[in-house]
Amino acid sequence: MSNPSRLEVEQLHKRMLGQDSDATHDVFEAFMEPLVDSLVGSLRCARHDANEYAADALFAYFRKPDGFDANQSSLWFFLNQIARRRAYDAYRSQTKRTLRENNPLTLIEVHLPAPNNAMEDFVSVTQRLERLSARVESGGYPARDVAGMRVILLSEGRVSEEEMASALEISHLPLAERLPLVRSHTERLRRLLRSLYKEVFNDER
Repeated sequence: MSNPSRLEVEQLHKRMLGQDSDATHDVFEAFMEPLVDSLVGSLRCARHDANEYAADALFAYFRKPDGFDANQSSLWFFLNQIARRRAYDAYRSQTKRTLRENNPLTLIEVHLPAPNNAMEDFVSVTQRLERLSARVESGGYPARDVAGMRVILLSEGRVSEEEMASALEISHLPLAERLPLVRSHTERLRRLLRSLYKEVFNDER
């Protein structure tokens, strides 16, 4: 998909400033795919990651459209820079996480706080994961929440947007609606898992 023309961008931005209810959808349709293609082509991002960074840029603009100054840059450049910053930040974060997770005895991200004994063996860690999983399964939570928490428990890094959307049964929604839902539910379920972790292992502290 080609980038929108300068005139089209000016009209879209005016509609955003005028709080046109359809403007966000049209901006998303106009810029999402070009942004993703740019990130994949120039930064060699995985497409599912590029989707996330591009959506971040668009949602930042949606939240504050007057933060874009047409006298300073084009809207394409403005959005592309935000998306690239998100990609670089994610890369740095992932690099640090990888360095931490090179130790196979480290609990996956959701299991905070970490065990007091840094030399806890892998079998013990696995047993903790099994106990936490059992607590999730027996907690009487909605089936979608259980499926979402299972996705988090099985992940060894960033939770896949596609897998979480499938677990939550919202894969059919348009990307613009699906991404924020996946993010909000993922954070909610992470908090719930942290709470359950403390509950299950409180007597060990």
